[in-house]
Amino acid sequence: MREYKKRISEAKIIFKELIKRKIPLIQTHDPLKIVLNTSKVGIDGFTADRFFYKNGLIAELPEMKTLTFCLGFSNQKDFIFLFQKLWEKLLIHTNKSCIFKAIKPPFRLLQSPEVPIGVAWASKTYSIPLSKSLGKISGDIICPYPPGIPLIVPGERIDKERIDWIETQSLYNQDLLNSYIRVLHN
Repeated sequence: MREYKKRISEAKIIFKELIKRKIPLIQTHDPLKIVLNTSKVGIDGFTADRFFYKNGLIAELPEMKTLTFCLGFSNQKDFIFLFQKLWEKLLIHTNKSCIFKAIKPPFRLLQSPEVPIGVAWASKTYSIPLSKSLGKISGDIICPYPPGIPLIVPGERIDKERIDWIETQSLYNQDLLNSYIRVLHN
């Protein structure tokens, strides 16, 4: 237990030191998480994630505006030095974009699929590009991580607003790029 408390104390020190070094972090309730606010400098979290990964520092969660690192309970004696060095290198070698604006999804708060989820999931389906699925009933789930929230569930009718929104999100989440989806046979 003493070792865990020591690591948590070290994580708090790491956070404070990175803030002192003008690295844009977001404070969380979990001291073992370092959330880098990449959007402050016009870089999306997915681009930053690829950069850090190629340079040997693996993040836990890339998102449109941030990149989250988990310190865990191992010794982090070189983390501050490595993090600052890579952050400065990222700033020099990455094209900056405009201000990031979250796009409101085209979903209602509560929705019910046209076909019950279990029935749609078990139905005969065929796979087509998402861009060609307009008006079809989904036999599949599209649930990219992050955030791990379903964008389409089995039994939903696929509409233009949803396709457009998913294609816009694919600019930030490569998992959505050129997506295929199973749809029900008529």
